[in-house]
Amino acid sequence: MSLVERVDEWALLEDVLANSAERPSRVVLIRGPVATGKSELLNSVADEAEARGLTVLKATGLRAERTTPMAVFGQLLLHADQVAEQDTGATARVARLLDDAKFTAMLRDPDSEREEHVRAHVMRSLTMALRALARGGPLAVLVDDVQYADIPSLQCLQYAMRELRAKPVVIVLGLRTGPHAERPMFSAELLRHPRLTQLRLTTLGESGTAELLRAHLDEAAAHGLAPDVHRLSGGNPLLVRALIHDLLAHGPLDHDQRATGSGTGNALPTGRTVPAGDAYRQSVLSCLHRGEDAVLAVARGIAVLDDAASEATLADLLDLDRETVARGLRTLAAAGLTDEGAFRHPLARTAVLDDLAREDRIGLHRRAAVLLRRHGAEPPVVARHIVATGEVEGAESLDVLWETATRARRDEDVSLAIACLHLADESCPRGERRSEILAELARLAWRVRPSTLGPHLGALRAAFDEGWLAEQAVPVLISGLLWQGRFDEAAEVARKGQVAYEGASAVSGYLASGAVRTTYPTLRERIGADNWPAPHSTWDVLTTPGCDARGRVGAALNAVLSRGVDPHAADLAETVLQGTRLSDATLETLTAALSVLIYCDRLGRAAHWCDALLREATRLGGPGWQAPLSAIRATIALRQGSAPDAVRYALTALSWISPQGWGVGIGSILATLVSAHTAMGQYEQAMAYLDHHIPEGLPETRYGLELSYARGQLYAAMGRVRPALDDFLTCGELMTRWGIDQPALVPWRSAAAEMHLRTGGEAEADRLVREQLAKCGPGQSRTRAQTLRVLAEVSGLRRHHHALHEAIEELEKCEDRLELVRALGALSRSHHALGDLGQARMMARRAWRIARDARAETLCEQLLPYGDGEAGAAERPARGDEACPAEELTDAERRVASLASFGHSNREIARKLFITVSTVEQHLTRVYRKLNVSRRKDLPHDLLADTAC
Repeated sequence: MSLVERVDEWALLEDVLANSAERPSRVVLIRGPVATGKSELLNSVADEAEARGLTVLKATGLRAERTTPMAVFGQLLLHADQVAEQDTGATARVARLLDDAKFTAMLRDPDSEREEHVRAHVMRSLTMALRALARGGPLAVLVDDVQYADIPSLQCLQYAMRELRAKPVVIVLGLRTGPHAERPMFSAELLRHPRLTQLRLTTLGESGTAELLRAHLDEAAAHGLAPDVHRLSGGNPLLVRALIHDLLAHGPLDHDQRATGSGTGNALPTGRTVPAGDAYRQSVLSCLHRGEDAVLAVARGIAVLDDAASEATLADLLDLDRETVARGLRTLAAAGLTDEGAFRHPLARTAVLDDLAREDRIGLHRRAAVLLRRHGAEPPVVARHIVATGEVEGAESLDVLWETATRARRDEDVSLAIACLHLADESCPRGERRSEILAELARLAWRVRPSTLGPHLGALRAAFDEGWLAEQAVPVLISGLLWQGRFDEAAEVARKGQVAYEGASAVSGYLASGAVRTTYPTLRERIGADNWPAPHSTWDVLTTPGCDARGRVGAALNAVLSRGVDPHAADLAETVLQGTRLSDATLETLTAALSVLIYCDRLGRAAHWCDALLREATRLGGPGWQAPLSAIRATIALRQGSAPDAVRYALTALSWISPQGWGVGIGSILATLVSAHTAMGQYEQAMAYLDHHIPEGLPETRYGLELSYARGQLYAAMGRVRPALDDFLTCGELMTRWGIDQPALVPWRSAAAEMHLRTGGEAEADRLVREQLAKCGPGQSRTRAQTLRVLAEVSGLRRHHHALHEAIEELEKCEDRLELVRALGALSRSHHALGDLGQARMMARRAWRIARDARAETLCEQLLPYGDGEAGAAERPARGDEACPAEELTDAERRVASLASFGHSNREIARKLFITVSTVEQHLTRVYRKLNVSRRKDLPHDLLADTAC
């Protein structure tokens, strides 16, 4: 035996077998729960007995043969080879005796004197057959699962034990403990035997579990996994072996996973969990089906009731008495299948439920729902059983489902909420409640799998057309139709809704939202100006009591895109982000608030809040949340000049939702990818995204504007001036017509001005760029800087420096690295044209370094001529044997020298570092001496990039 916790038992059995020839008969009874090693122990006894020269007779009680007379005793004698060897007619005589015993057992009046005489004769004759076998040497009689032995066999066995007490016979019986498992008369007779030994087997402890693991894994792995394996198996040897099988089948353990190669074992990496798979599932069922029917019934009751299982509820559910249930619970616990009345692993519960016939499972769930409702259980507990039945019986069950769905949505149990709502929808009559159910299903479908939104919109539309959809659910229908680009349908629903519902406050409030007005501006043309509600101003919503967050953010977004950047709008958006929790109902509000911050050039704050919301969305789960937030994060990264990050976030957004599920929102993702790849000089990748299939209504949305502008940028980078100009002018035409002509959304004027400059249209370029500059409000750093750069290009050398320096200062506030590169490049070109080659190289090197970090390859190539090729040389590290004078600089000197190397004046450096001009001069004097230079132009530009040469 390899099990350390069977050492004492095995030692006793070895002693019995070793002295069987000198001692009279011994009886050993091995008791224990199912699958605790009784059969294994009996098999080992048989092997040892045969090795010691004993004649071994074996039998196993079977549940199916429990009522078959002489089934067990027949196994002992008819399958004994020694019978045939001693007497050729012995087998035939034994068979006749067994037939007589079966006949006697089937008589209707077994107590009659004649039948009693026949029975006694049969038992004496069969015992003589055993006695004859014992003459040749010690005899071992082994019976496993004796609890299933038929009564005639047990009677014959009892008779033989009495008659063979003086003979060298060892009788070893395996008896499974549990309710109704024992034959009381047979057990009482056993207790009268003078040389009876009882062994009680229990489940393995943690050390015994580790011993089993060592046969397959190395010492370290067995020791590390033993606690988890013991917890999942309860020490049941059958389940331990099943978990080992699943563990090894889960995947090969390679060298990287700390395989030691010692013996035949394998090592597991620290922290690897124990997988429970098919072997574990089958073993659980094997344990249950090998036990008593009452125990199996209790196990099924536990699987159905789950956390609500107790002795009382199980007894009521299964129609059993409390004592039977209590015995069943003790048996399951003793076998290691349950712990504190619950299965040790969810897979065990699933296996038991799947093992039930569908009708039986539904019947138990139906009874459980009624029982738990009667006992006052919480709605979610009852609802799980109602959902499992697939039936709703009465208004009370409908109330339970609705209440559970509401709680589940609040507790982020989306799957339960959807299951309850689906079932409620099938049985709820038309009206306000069913409208709420349909609307809630649509919202949850968007969160979990947006590609499945279509059927839910179809149900909402059918309810609307039939006239019973509640007004509060109409905005959900309109929103879904707009997202799918079905603008004519959305307009039709909006028009009819304003007429059908008196007041139609829900419909009008949705249409008045700034997010709707600016994202789907053509909706106004379809609905008509008379039916188009007027938007609220940001001041109105701030001063109107009871105005919700959605209304405030919508007004802020509308104000920013229709009238220009407003600091109050940005403050309002951040206030909403601070005080609004992410949910299905608030997602649109939060994304609109992020858009306000983006258009107000508060990119750092937008990134902060978007990252926080992404973490929350990841924690709570739901592609419909993670995807739009990732798309917004990509837009932020692009506006910050980080093209690689923009691509990464955009592709993440596409991985959460398929292109079909994105609707018209795919335009924003494609625009980001096209612009980012264009900035990195990857024109083929950018063109590939332009070839992507887009929804028919996309050009009529704000997302369509973004895509058209991105396409124009790509054409411009590729030298296709006329197509690029057409795209930029088309953006301007649409934005003007829609009333959202603000450069914060799409700076089409500066982009078109650059195209005019390439074709000699300086006057038109000047007009466009001055118009855009007039639209740039306070705090709009990025857009204003971009406009100043183009204005400098248009104005010529006379105003170049002033405008570019102002643009660079603005860009340092808003973190747009790519636009900063363009401004520095323009300043470098200006210095180069004036013959100031040192300043040209200095600006070009700074711009080149930033462009390289942003992976803007095209911009890097454009900057090299103005840096005389020194941009690359500036990045080469010094040789190992060269001195590094910069190491001698203090942190303060390094900061001052770095700013000076980029052309900042002493006064500008003092203002940026909050020190005096005199301190700046003193620092520079020391820097010149330490670096052995005499002027600013000779200062290196990478003093803050790396402190080591």
